[in-house]
Amino acid sequence: MQLVNEFAVDAPLHATWAVLTDIPTVVGCIPGAALDHRDGDDFHAHVAVKVGPIGMTLAGTATLVRQDDAAREMIVRGNARDRRGNGSTEATVRLVARDDGTRSVVTVTTDLELGGRIAQFGKGAIVPVSNRIIGQFVDQLNATIVGEDRPAPVVAPGRPRACDRAPGPEWITLLLNGFAGVALGLAIGRWLDRLSARPQRR
Repeated sequence: MQLVNEFAVDAPLHATWAVLTDIPTVVGCIPGAALDHRDGDDFHAHVAVKVGPIGMTLAGTATLVRQDDAAREMIVRGNARDRRGNGSTEATVRLVARDDGTRSVVTVTTDLELGGRIAQFGKGAIVPVSNRIIGQFVDQLNATIVGEDRPAPVVAPGRPRACDRAPGPEWITLLLNGFAGVALGLAIGRWLDRLSARPQRR
């Protein structure tokens, strides 16, 4: 199935793209995400996800397929599995940023394939949950991008800013972004699976 999400950022395109392709900024805004190790061109990561009362840990791999800085486009492919064995997912995530006057518009298109128990749910049930989860992530990312485009405030020693930067290959950010998209798929599946297990009212 395909999920399409679009959001606006109150910052110029160059500033928006700089944040979207910066490792610590983006990873720092994905709660619970961490890179485990690198194996050639593959990056293995895990992320702790909580949807309402449901908590889980997802493990998977993400690989950069394409990054075009001139066109402001990147494509990442990933796969992940719920460590509790409730299902698996594969996703190809395409992100495109474009200029819209004084702000930027970002479109994220996710081609999602679900396996195992979570595959029983159709797009009609998944889209509302997807929109809610994506919205929470976008709110935090949007605030970070806008903050990056403004003059940095003076920070007292020993008190680093949230999403503070650190050195590292910039394209790892893309891999973890793709993994986050895969994690989203499993988060949706677990949330819906929990709903289906509830007794039906008569």
